[in-house]
Amino acid sequence: MASAERAYRYDAYPDYAPERSRRADVRAIRTGSPASTDSNAALLVTAAKLAAVVLVFVACLSFARIALTNAAVTTMIESDALSAQIAEARSSGVSLEMEQSVLSSTSALNAAVKRLGMAAPGAVGTLALEPDVVATDANGELLLSDSVKNVVNARS
Repeated sequence: MASAERAYRYDAYPDYAPERSRRADVRAIRTGSPASTDSNAALLVTAAKLAAVVLVFVACLSFARIALTNAAVTTMIESDALSAQIAEARSSGVSLEMEQSVLSSTSALNAAVKRLGMAAPGAVGTLALEPDVVATDANGELLLSDSVKNVVNARS
């Protein structure tokens, strides 16, 4: 294995060694504040989040406005429909009042009587009815036994 190890080492063959050995090592050491690209990226993310929040807020306000406008239009349509129904009810009420006054007038009644061939009665009479024999209780239900007693009492 010792020979295989030597085959992969560059310092064993100086002709094939890379220039690393001839150059000095250079190291970068960061000092001071972090690079401004990180703070700009954080500021950009914050601005994007703020813009998203503002857009969501504006969208919510827009939806609320649309909902209120829709409710107002619906209310106006229903109000117009109710106004039309009220106007129709008033006009039919007026026509019914006129018809009732025409029908209840004595001249209209006399014309209807003549048209039907009716006449005033020649004589007026009175009928005397016997007392009712049907008996009922306090609830208005018929009582057969009391009704039979009333019939027997009425014949005697």
